[in-house]
Amino acid sequence: MRENGKAAAQSGADIPQEKAPPQSHSPHFTANGCGAARPAFPEGKFAVIYADPPWDYKGQLQHAGPGGCESGGAARHYPTVTSAEMAQWDVAALAEENCLLFLWATSPHLDQAIALGKAWGFSWATVGFVWHKRQPNPGFYTMSECELCLIFKRGKIPAPRGARNVRQLVSEKRARHSQKPEEVRRRICEMFPAQKKLELFARKQTPGWTAWGLEAQQPPGADAKKETAPSPSPSNTDSPCRGVR
Repeated sequence: MRENGKAAAQSGADIPQEKAPPQSHSPHFTANGCGAARPAFPEGKFAVIYADPPWDYKGQLQHAGPGGCESGGAARHYPTVTSAEMAQWDVAALAEENCLLFLWATSPHLDQAIALGKAWGFSWATVGFVWHKRQPNPGFYTMSECELCLIFKRGKIPAPRGARNVRQLVSEKRARHSQKPEEVRRRICEMFPAQKKLELFARKQTPGWTAWGLEAQQPPGADAKKETAPSPSPSNTDSPCRGVR
């Protein structure tokens, strides 16, 4: 694991409501007391970083209302990580001088997501994508049916640019828990077809991207909570974006 960058050290303190743990050269994803070793980050630098963090809900589960049954929760599906722990990771070392970070954020973690992007050495830019899931989840206030993919910037917008007319709204029915629409990755490729791209917390290997994550490094059906993932071997980092759907 790399040493923390200056920006990460300065901004990590802005992560709200959580105490940052001591640094470790063997950090872990943790969920309900079950840890899984985090694989080493890949070598090289990237102009586009796409991340879907396993936000920690402190064990909170979703319920289908009074008298209803449990409908799941993040900790039921994969190891989660606190914002304070992720803020200590030197993601800035993975970024080229000019780089964009596309960061998924659930609504309860929106403030933490913005702080995390800054802790990783990026500046807040805008909301890149709004995913309408076509099926609501129970909520304490209104029923949740949208999720945001935020954009942060380091330096300038990477060049050369691709498509400049990519739409923000993605309307696609949700599938597997926390699985994001392939359409978002495809649209990012349209925007930046020539850049080196890294997906953090990836669930699979995708042509045109370097994938990092417990699930991406394990064979199909492996349990990320129980098995230790090997170090990633970047693949297809220089190939064009294709086969994304």
